[in-house]
Amino acid sequence: MTETTLECGVCCEDYSIIQQISSSCGHNDICSVCIKRHIEAELNSKGGDVQVRCPKSRCPIELTYEDVRRLASKELFERYDTLLLRAAIRKLPDFRWCKAQKCGSGQEHTTGDRFPIITCGACGAKSCFTHDVPWHSGLTCTQFNEQLQTEDFTANRAYHERHTKQCPNCYMSIEKNDGCDHMSCRCGYEFCWLCLGDYENIRTHGNHYHAPTCQYYAPYNSDDEYDDDLDEYEEEEEEEEEEEEENMELENESSEDDDLYA
Repeated sequence: MTETTLECGVCCEDYSIIQQISSSCGHNDICSVCIKRHIEAELNSKGGDVQVRCPKSRCPIELTYEDVRRLASKELFERYDTLLLRAAIRKLPDFRWCKAQKCGSGQEHTTGDRFPIITCGACGAKSCFTHDVPWHSGLTCTQFNEQLQTEDFTANRAYHERHTKQCPNCYMSIEKNDGCDHMSCRCGYEFCWLCLGDYENIRTHGNHYHAPTCQYYAPYNSDDEYDDDLDEYEEEEEEEEEEEEENMELENESSEDDDLYA
């Protein structure tokens, strides 16, 4: 009996273990290795967006939780599950982001306005739950609220610290009103609003380039050996170039000696 094989639509290799990617689209012409790599790439490159779409070109179908569980490795699915949990926690009414410039962590504060001081579990910085600003030391929330109604410098500065951060490249203050945490400065630099991580590195290499305290951070545990193979290839290339340079230097020295004794 002949084994049925298909050609993978991504790597063009033949494979025999045929898996339906999603019941919603019915695609099954991509091998399991490429499916896992695609899921990993989706988790590494999308910041707070935990959606994993079908790897088939131009297919808009989003994989379900059960699809990812079935298709991903155990370690990859655990990362996916953790990112989903973080995304859900961020939507809780008692959740607050740390106000330290480069922290990017956040936590639920269940005591709310009754005990408004939040101490970040990641970096130790203190902030106000009620006003969602760095803690206004020396002022109660009532006093701080009164000053917000005036042109008081302290209150205005706290409001400024809540809504703006300095671009890590040009140091211009940028205000964030709404939307995602992927910021683009007028100088062209892109960064994460929470931890100020360089978005070029995040986009190119993955979420492990966020600060470790950042909610978007995820360790990079790739099963893909391509990067290792590429590193070995580049090392071999460098060794060959160095060897060629050494040979050229020896040839030049030999030529100079011949000219000297000619």
